[in-house]
Amino acid sequence: MLYWLVIIPIIIAVINIGFIHSDSRKLIVGSQIGITLYTTYLFFNVRSQGTIINNMAGYPRAFSITLYADRISIVLVWLTTLLFLGLLIYAYSGDYFDSQFGFLYLTLQALIIALFLSTDLFNIYVLLEVSTVVVAILIMLRKDRQAVYDGMIFLFISVIASSFWLFGVGFLYRTFGHLDLHAISEVITEVENPRSLILPFAFIMTTISLKIALFPLSSWLPKAYGTPSAPPVIPAILSGVYETTGLYLFIRLTAMFSQVIELNTFFLVIGFVTSIVGFTLAVAQNDLRLLLAYSTISQVGLMTVGFSFGAEASYWGAMYHMFAHSLFKTVLFLSVGVLSHHYKTRDIHKIRGVMKTLPVTGFAIIFGLLGITGAPLFNGSISKYMISYGSDSPYIQLLLNLINLGTLLYSMKFAAMLFGKNTQPDDIKGQDTRHDVPQWTTLTFGVLTLISGLFGNRLLQFLYGYDFTIYPGEYLEKSFIYLLLVLAAFALYKGWVKERDLFSKIGYIELSFNAMITALVAFFIGIVGYMYWLT
Repeated sequence: MLYWLVIIPIIIAVINIGFIHSDSRKLIVGSQIGITLYTTYLFFNVRSQGTIINNMAGYPRAFSITLYADRISIVLVWLTTLLFLGLLIYAYSGDYFDSQFGFLYLTLQALIIALFLSTDLFNIYVLLEVSTVVVAILIMLRKDRQAVYDGMIFLFISVIASSFWLFGVGFLYRTFGHLDLHAISEVITEVENPRSLILPFAFIMTTISLKIALFPLSSWLPKAYGTPSAPPVIPAILSGVYETTGLYLFIRLTAMFSQVIELNTFFLVIGFVTSIVGFTLAVAQNDLRLLLAYSTISQVGLMTVGFSFGAEASYWGAMYHMFAHSLFKTVLFLSVGVLSHHYKTRDIHKIRGVMKTLPVTGFAIIFGLLGITGAPLFNGSISKYMISYGSDSPYIQLLLNLINLGTLLYSMKFAAMLFGKNTQPDDIKGQDTRHDVPQWTTLTFGVLTLISGLFGNRLLQFLYGYDFTIYPGEYLEKSFIYLLLVLAAFALYKGWVKERDLFSKIGYIELSFNAMITALVAFFIGIVGYMYWLT
């Protein structure tokens, strides 16, 4: 049953590139609609009847290829199919939508779905490696010099990081004799010496930490997301869906090891540092894609904080923020694609008057920014409200407010494009954009950020089966704090951030390839040293 979610996109991808020599876009869109409907059926099946487990050939779970769909994984698979369908509609008229793009697009979808459903750690390694190659090719699709450089950096650093995963898997196989993460969870407490699990945990978590771009392992992400020639749907896929696979693995693996190894404090600190560094570098960017790339790093740090508090409400708040982030970040990346097409630039200072010239995209941007900043009634406000439940410490609350202040700062810098005199090139001015499908697709995602906020509590229960009571008094208090942060951010933006040269030097800080590898090794040593110190 679950295997069709992986097999069908692969079959369509092969038919697309191998047997159809004319335009195959209708076939691809049709297959996406079918996959989305089938995933919807499976979601309601899991919701009503419980977890679905498919063991290949009927072998026991620990010794067969197993696909596992519970309330967490099936929601992410459903979200993946919905986003891929929406992005396909956005890209339908793009000149880059050829048979090669269709093949890579469908293959990546199958790999991402398999990552959410697979429970075998070696199979996950294979899926990570193949998806890395596919993403690298998508980044290099236009074959220009910068795209090839960025794609190769992403490929090499990801492959080296994945070798850490392989070492960790080897240690676990020697200890348990199998690699199914659920089967390991059932017997992991029987290990006589828990310290023997330190090395495999450190190896695996180093790979995951790089994949989700935790500090200081985040320098690859702006290169991958910010490639100038990459089609606009590529960074939207990477931020909205591909990044979520790393967070999903973070959830699963920390849960598996948590019975013998608990590093919530470590990742709590790393999460806060990642988020603060991310928004600082985002504010410093003039390139729209790079601003959103560093914004993704900041949001990942916030979700890591939510998962590391150890509180139930914060955990599900971070889970809902994954869902919300996929929506509002997709809106913003697709908006950048529209703007760069109509304004012929991605320089944030050269784009003005969007609300007058492209009002549909302008409203989509407003929805996306209100979502990412956690404005009342939008999805980010629900998830951030829940994450803040993780601690009563005033210092923690101060840090969370600092993160939101930073988010407001780069959002205001982004929003400055909406107003002012039209800066479109003369050959673009006056074009009729009322029936522009990419714009309306972007706005649709924007509206979803509002709907998933207005009905956030019900949607949380519908998706994950988790009931959370939002108290009006506390929500109003959070809304008042948000308004104060908006005023503070506006004052900071007008006083300092608006000056282009203020963060110019910070904006160009990035690690070389050798420095990235050094940071990777140092991160691994840091985890190992910290765990041995604790024990």
